Amino acid sequence: MSLKSKAKGLVKNKVMRPEEIVTDFPSRINIEPTNKCNLRCSMCPRKDQTRAEGEIDAALVSKLADEISRHAPAEVRLHKDGEPLLAPHIFDFIEDIKIRAPSTLLNMDTNALKLDEEKAEKLLDSRLDVLLFSVNAATADTYKKVRGSSKYDQVIANIERFLELRAERGYVWPGIKVQLIVMTDTRNEIGLFKEQWGDKEVDVLLIPAINWGGHRPEVGSLMELPLRRYPCTFLFNSFSINWDGKVSFCNVDFDHMGIIGDVNQQSIEEVWKSPEFESYRMLHKQGRWDEIDLCRDCNYWAYTRNIWYPKPGGGWM
Repeated sequence: MSLKSKAKGLVKNKVMRPEEIVTDFPSRINIEPTNKCNLRCSMCPRKDQTRAEGEIDAALVSKLADEISRHAPAEVRLHKDGEPLLAPHIFDFIEDIKIRAPSTLLNMDTNALKLDEEKAEKLLDSRLDVLLFSVNAATADTYKKVRGSSKYDQVIANIERFLELRAERGYVWPGIKVQLIVMTDTRNEIGLFKEQWGDKEVDVLLIPAINWGGHRPEVGSLMELPLRRYPCTFLFNSFSINWDGKVSFCNVDFDHMGIIGDVNQQSIEEVWKSPEFESYRMLHKQGRWDEIDLCRDCNYWAYTRNIWYPKPGGGWM
């Protein structure tokens, strides 16, 4: 690489850094309504999960929303490892967060299996900003293969009905995304998936599969990794809260393998600035991710921008 090219790279990195590395408070917060799920997907590590199942406490959601409201607007995602529509109080959670922190961009993911007419109406009545439908197939056969369910037609009907109701109301919100996880079992359906959803009022997402911290290497992800690994920027802007209030240093922590705090006793800010969290960041900046079980064989880091540049003598800055 020429000196001129290297200089351009450094400038690009420095421009991106302020939005990717935040110090006072996370810019993206994942809150898990429940870790219960009604699917058994081939790309999910659920079969290895040993932590208890449950639903987040409503009082804890209120506490979190109050703290979020006191900081710069954050993106909050009501999802982690389960299906949010299985949480009995999910609509209360949406309302509480948007009332207490109205400037927050509030997202939710769903597999749409439970999206009946009543729930569709409630979602449209809510203040949810973005709703992502995780479909992950373009045919019933592939859906059954990757999601372990024969209800593909029901899922598509539920989503299409939701879009009809939204159009009837003349709404542009919530913004709708429809997702296909790209891996060996779905790669041949990319074109069909685009064709199915491309003419609708949705954003079509094609997301390379992750290997869940190296715990699902058999998934067959088609992600092309950069030639040289760099620190995972998620550690510097994202925050993941499990349903029981325990905080994971990474969103791929499906089984409490990387707990760094508990927002039942601590604030988000306290955990964000804690020595426990900082120790993981430091290991990444030193290029020592091999010392972390969830990071050693992970490919999730490649989802993040490379805003780093090598530090003389080793490591990154």
